[in-house]
Amino acid sequence: MSKRMTTTFDIVPALQSALAALAAQSGGTEPVSLTIDYGEGAAGEGLNVEATVERATRTLVFVQARAVSAQGAVAATASAVFRVPATA
Repeated sequence: MSKRMTTTFDIVPALQSALAALAAQSGGTEPVSLTIDYGEGAAGEGLNVEATVERATRTLVFVQARAVSAQGAVAATASAVFRVPATA
């Protein structure tokens, strides 16, 4: 999943959105944790967000994402854990 961004102010919502959307595809809808680490500044550059599911269990989905400039500089990385709701 990729999403185009235009400013560094968009990094956090874009990372959260990409992580949540990808986790939902694996059944994870309830956020448990989110960690964001910032890299080199990429102000004024367009950024792409790349997200992957690292692991999905019966109860948790582990996802990671990164915001990368067109030149390949990593502006930020994020990891999150989402809980899979119990079925009634």
